[in-house]
Amino acid sequence: MDKKVTHKHMAAKRASSYSKNHAGHFTDGYIGTYYSEGSRGIYRFSFDEESGEMTAPELFYEAKNSKWVSLCDNWMVIPDEKEGRAGTCFLELSHGTIKKCAGEVLMENQTPCYIKQDGNFVYTANYHEGTVMVYHIAEGKPSVVKRIENGEGAGCHQILLHDSWVMVPCLTQDRIRLFSKEQKFIPAGEIHFPKGSGPRHGVFNRAHTRLYVVSEWSNELFIFKVRGREFLLEQTISVLPGEEKMGGYSEKAAAAAIRLTKDERFLYISVRERDLLAVIDVSHDKAAVIQLASCEGKHPRDFILSKNEKFLVVANRREGGIVSIGRDSETGKLKEVQSRIKMPEAVALVLA
Repeated sequence: MDKKVTHKHMAAKRASSYSKNHAGHFTDGYIGTYYSEGSRGIYRFSFDEESGEMTAPELFYEAKNSKWVSLCDNWMVIPDEKEGRAGTCFLELSHGTIKKCAGEVLMENQTPCYIKQDGNFVYTANYHEGTVMVYHIAEGKPSVVKRIENGEGAGCHQILLHDSWVMVPCLTQDRIRLFSKEQKFIPAGEIHFPKGSGPRHGVFNRAHTRLYVVSEWSNELFIFKVRGREFLLEQTISVLPGEEKMGGYSEKAAAAAIRLTKDERFLYISVRERDLLAVIDVSHDKAAVIQLASCEGKHPRDFILSKNEKFLVVANRREGGIVSIGRDSETGKLKEVQSRIKMPEAVALVLA
């Protein structure tokens, strides 16, 4: 039997017993990682929603450069790489364990950096190749629907869904490209950003009347008013107040992930190289940065709000591992560290 398959089976078995040993306020969390000696795929840990405590991560599924985790219903979809080919792996889950690997589609040279599930459709964004892959899952098996080319090195870094559109931030092209789901994913328009800004990630409010986009290169927040299919820029603010705009990639600062609270009053943005978490109040007519807090590590990538939003859980890639930080729900400001677990090369986080 193949050694790698055996290892995956053992990891899934350990994860099953692990879940049974933690009850109460605990929920399962998953970590996507870059491949290294100490990080060999997707890891699972347990998170206490009330105390913010976390348990040591265990390998859940071995995959090379599985730097994103998408979890929806009974499907976990992750990047994978084998024998010089890269793409997407589809894992069917049952009660928190791996029922089977439903398929691997390895049609790319490098792994995608972002995956979005929407019912039976799955979308992946590839930063280096500038491609978006569209998959459909039917009868438990994935198939390719469309490969959308945006140009090599386009910097495709996320998938957003709005109305009948698939929206793709193309970081190096300073635009978000729109594609029509109703018309076989043909181009349907663009949202342009200032040259050298580098739009990376965005988030809608629940009603899809506001769109917030963070730029990696200029470290700015762009706030759009959304009217159906119109995007009207209302405000642009610096994520790092008082600092000069970079206007191109700089090791001094590089904004990454963005999250919006359920009450839609506060935004959080991670800033690499500066190792900061920006807290932005968006509850008033004009948004404002109200806190720049330490990420309690180095090179913060993805982060998530706990389900009760008492904590921010941060993935620090280079140093510091996974950190849960207390949050004041009234002011939005971050407080002290509640828990820390070791995890090298951590990139993405999701709570089940």
